[in-house]
Amino acid sequence: MSEKLNVVGIVGSLRKDSVNRKLLNVAKTFLDDSVTYSEMDISDVPLFNQDLEHEILKSVQRIREQALNADAFIFVTPEYNSGVPGVLKNVVDWLSRPLDKHGNKPLVNKTAYVMGATTGISGTITPQEHLRSILAYMGVFVLPSTRTTVPLVANHIDDEGNLELSDMTLGFLKDGIKNFVKYSKKLID
Repeated sequence: MSEKLNVVGIVGSLRKDSVNRKLLNVAKTFLDDSVTYSEMDISDVPLFNQDLEHEILKSVQRIREQALNADAFIFVTPEYNSGVPGVLKNVVDWLSRPLDKHGNKPLVNKTAYVMGATTGISGTITPQEHLRSILAYMGVFVLPSTRTTVPLVANHIDDEGNLELSDMTLGFLKDGIKNFVKYSKKLID
């Protein structure tokens, strides 16, 4: 780890006005000065195709490099048909592949925090569990036991389109992010 923990946010939605991106924007305000933060742009990443795996695809090179340089990730997943959105699974598939003949993989031995918002009542519990399982299989250390979910998110959008979370949800999110940073630093040091 460098002097600061390098955290990368990944939102599993391509919508311009994504509520999950809004949730990530709230979460990143709880990162302290010991963290550098950037968001991964996944909008131009093609569908994973093993025939293209060794081609020089600029968007894939960009996300792989960003992931390789990261210490930790905040994954924000919507719920599409009770699962992880295809766009997010696609990015994870690209990042799961070896970068070189030595087998270096951008996500292995990194940490992750998983959260999400949805219009339904489940609050993205199902896709979060699915994503946690995928990441754990790939050698990512996902912060255990913490679940940040925002169900019925339409009820939390004000007239200007801002995400308005309750004090309880904000407190839970703040504690989750602080625990994630502490967890990441302990595992990486």
